[in-house]
Amino acid sequence: MRLRSFTAKSLPEAMRRVREVLGPDAIILSSQPAEDGRGVRVTAALEDSPLEPLIHDGATGGAVSLDEISEALTYHRVPPALFDRLIGAAAALTAKNDALALGGALDGEFIFAAPPEAPTPRPFLLVGPPGAGKTATAAKLCARVRLAGGRASLITMDTVKSGGLAQITAFAQALGAELLRAPDIDALADAVAACPEDHFVVVDTVGANPFDAEDLDRLSLAAGAAGADPVVVLPAGGDAADCAEAAAAFAEVGARSLIVTKIDAARRFGGLLSAAQAGRFALMAASASPNISDPLLPFNPVSLARLLLPAAADSIQRLPIREAG
Repeated sequence: MRLRSFTAKSLPEAMRRVREVLGPDAIILSSQPAEDGRGVRVTAALEDSPLEPLIHDGATGGAVSLDEISEALTYHRVPPALFDRLIGAAAALTAKNDALALGGALDGEFIFAAPPEAPTPRPFLLVGPPGAGKTATAAKLCARVRLAGGRASLITMDTVKSGGLAQITAFAQALGAELLRAPDIDALADAVAACPEDHFVVVDTVGANPFDAEDLDRLSLAAGAAGADPVVVLPAGGDAADCAEAAAAFAEVGARSLIVTKIDAARRFGGLLSAAQAGRFALMAASASPNISDPLLPFNPVSLARLLLPAAADSIQRLPIREAG
């Protein structure tokens, strides 16, 4: 399949350019306003064999509708290049419904990794901006391991924030997890060394500005001292470009996985996709509540598709990702 996007001042002009470049057999997959609000952007495809056998026409239940997928991706403000790849991949798949078609496209574009249920070879070091929900996420990771029958140690470096120490102490007590304090790098190394080998170990760091070199250096030193794998914690709903730049910065300190928080307080998730793409992160889990009694929700391609697909023109009334196994 040849997939191209065309931006023009009007739809007729865009259609003319489609025909000039792809020929009269081109199929229009989607049309939407241009990013700058001036004109229109059309995505078209040309395939050696017809697309019709691959895509149902929407006349029967469970059919795939590229228009609906396109509207959803537009609603979530997915960046244009990623938008084109996802629409192209969804169009090329034989699928029973929109969720499976978009899920297949997401599976080809992103990495997915389940959150741990047992001790990991290296500690997890949670990194992210202030207020992202790292402390609650650390507790939920410990809870997941505890529910699976394992043991956990929770190390906090955030010993200064007002109420922060009391919160994490309460979390640790509720979970039956060991809590250690590490106000500096030397103390962090000692705390990790003190954790039993059969424990899952997670480190809750101080909020970091991804655009501040000193903050990033501090995280790099912490990861080295702890011998830990940094895991990024970002809230949902951010601007796609900002999320991408923040993710790229956190990737520089060694982060390879992403946990998304506050999906219950967001309506557009293009920033989530941008962050995962820019940082080349494995999508690990999402959180829809700050309460540690509400578990992390593992990502998989279909659950992510369901999160993206609910009515693009309206507020999302439910969280389909809860259906993930």
